[in-house]
Amino acid sequence: MLERKMLFKLQSWKDASARKAFVLLGARQTGKTHVVRRFARASYASFVEVNFLDREEDAAFLAESDGAEELLSRLSLIEGRSIPEGSLIFLDEVQHVGADVVTLSKFLVEDGRYDLVISGSLLGTVLEGITSFPVGYAQVERMFPLDFQEFCWAVGVPDAILDQIREAYEKKAPVPDALHERMTKVFRQYIAVGGMPQAVQSFLDNRRALGAAREVDRAVVEQYRYDISKYAASARRPVIQRIFDNVPSQLAKENKRFMMRSVRRGATYERLDDDFAWLTKAGVALPAHLVREPRYPLERTKVAEKFKLYSLDCGVLLCQYPVGAAMRVSQGAGDANFGAVYENVVAQELLAAGFPLRYYHHSRKGEVDFLVEIADGSVLPIEVKSGKDYKLHTALNNLLGTMEYSIGRAYVLSEHNVSRGERMGKPVHYLPLYMTMCLAAERGEQALADTTLEAVSFEDLL
Repeated sequence: MLERKMLFKLQSWKDASARKAFVLLGARQTGKTHVVRRFARASYASFVEVNFLDREEDAAFLAESDGAEELLSRLSLIEGRSIPEGSLIFLDEVQHVGADVVTLSKFLVEDGRYDLVISGSLLGTVLEGITSFPVGYAQVERMFPLDFQEFCWAVGVPDAILDQIREAYEKKAPVPDALHERMTKVFRQYIAVGGMPQAVQSFLDNRRALGAAREVDRAVVEQYRYDISKYAASARRPVIQRIFDNVPSQLAKENKRFMMRSVRRGATYERLDDDFAWLTKAGVALPAHLVREPRYPLERTKVAEKFKLYSLDCGVLLCQYPVGAAMRVSQGAGDANFGAVYENVVAQELLAAGFPLRYYHHSRKGEVDFLVEIADGSVLPIEVKSGKDYKLHTALNNLLGTMEYSIGRAYVLSEHNVSRGERMGKPVHYLPLYMTMCLAAERGEQALADTTLEAVSFEDLL
């Protein structure tokens, strides 16, 4: 059974004295329904679930309620039993009732006798209705695919090892060579498998067969293509489909910025803005916007019409490339040609850690893959390197050397162990990619073809 961090957030919400609805949003297939059911069975004596997709008539019947008592009465009728006080009521796939879910949730929150969890996928439908909860009524969380730390839990990496890695990250000290080699193998597995729960489970159930995970990831791609054809406005479906299909090829370019002309000749951002928004809000595409100045606040110089568009999951992205690419990545034969895949993993980790995705490009200074705002209010540049030339980073040097930017340090992520360099008297920390799970600490929070991959053993390292 896969362990998810969202379970801790759900438990913290339950333990809180101020009751709100717990609203869980995210892309399809990321495990929202499963994690809520698991939480409910472990933490409540009584649990009621209404799926607004599978039970459309019941959903419409509930949506006509005009108060808490009538809503509970109708819910009891649907369930064929009374609903004990203290029960958890779970309303799933709420995008199918739109703004009505806000009214339903207010009834139950104000009533106070029941806990309420709401889950849905923002598939371009009634977006404002689902997210317009009044202040104080809802705690809204976003579900992502498994991040690297969750993947480590799934494949059996002991907590003691993860703690050792965090300590090395905090001290910026090298990891023991044997541990570094093992964790690098685990990270390669993560890149190839991805974090979609069914893909990870299939990988484990089939003796770590990469082909089993790839098959699931390809099914996820087809599911998203189907969702576009079903839920997007009919006039926009071909354009949204083309954007979605173009993500892998656009990322594979040397200049990874998404080009509007790849959708159709003469296309402009202004004409396609809503189509990109559909994919972003549905959670299947992750935009990283250009900023003109690497200074706090980054939002001040964000350029809306210039962005890279990453996939929500590295396994989903990799399954859209030839199978040889997945084999080479998993075997450690990656080089500069795999930069898009490595960047995609880091983008996922940053977003899951709560960092908005931003990058920097200047015609003279060059391009830096990611910029994040950290706890002390400064900007931290992050470069991702997939090849052996990981210490070559002209753009990063230019940023560190520009005094007006006041950038005090930089990170370079690669497959190499921890080391330290210096540019313009400022530290450049070279960190292994598996330390992406530690980046949340920079926000000031406590925070990781059939090819069979062998299991990585850690027992002798404990």
